[in-house]
Amino acid sequence: MKVRKSDQNGNGSSDYSHLPRARDFKLPKKISPELKAAMKATREAMEALTIEQEKYGKKPRF
Repeated sequence: MKVRKSDQNGNGSSDYSHLPRARDFKLPKKISPELKAAMKATREAMEALTIEQEKYGKKPRF
């Protein structure tokens, strides 16, 4: 029978040491037009979602 390596560290919480940290992903000094367009689209989508949630309420989680 195989012994599975635990996904938890010694204190019982999950071990995320193999994942990169947020500080590893810094914005570039100069933002490209493609990235600027993507950021604008994301911002607009989040604003639309907020307005929709105010109108109809949050979507239930199952």
